[in-house]
Amino acid sequence: MDRVEFVQLREAMTANLPPASGDLTAVAATTLRRRLVSSVMFAQVEVDVTEDPERLLIAMVRFRPGTPERQVASFLEAVWITELRLDGLDVFNFLVEDGHVEFEAATGDQQSGYFLTLQLIALRGEAADFEGRPDPTTQPAGEGETDTSQTKKRFWRK
Repeated sequence: MDRVEFVQLREAMTANLPPASGDLTAVAATTLRRRLVSSVMFAQVEVDVTEDPERLLIAMVRFRPGTPERQVASFLEAVWITELRLDGLDVFNFLVEDGHVEFEAATGDQQSGYFLTLQLIALRGEAADFEGRPDPTTQPAGEGETDTSQTKKRFWRK
């Protein structure tokens, strides 16, 4: 989906549903933080909640040097789908450049009665950012896996 279409759909959603409440966004922020921190792909994870309807959740992370930007984008999409999206409308958009991935997403549905939005920026980190963290390229298969490797779907609900 291109950026213009994403913005139009997000605006329609935010015009027709109220934003997630403070408790709901706090739970979503905790869930997002937990998933990002548990991945060996990321360091310096920052997640916060705002009042801006276009980005109720904001996050910034550093991704491991040598990790392809498309792999980072795929992981972020999977976290969104399995942890944060609602059963109704779900839209997202990526900006992928060398050393930079920006992920924007919005979800909402009439049954839940609210929407949730996210803006996440991932920047290529430096080796020093990952000192003391396991390196997935040097571990035998099966070691160092986190809950991010599980395929079980978990949907965030109010």
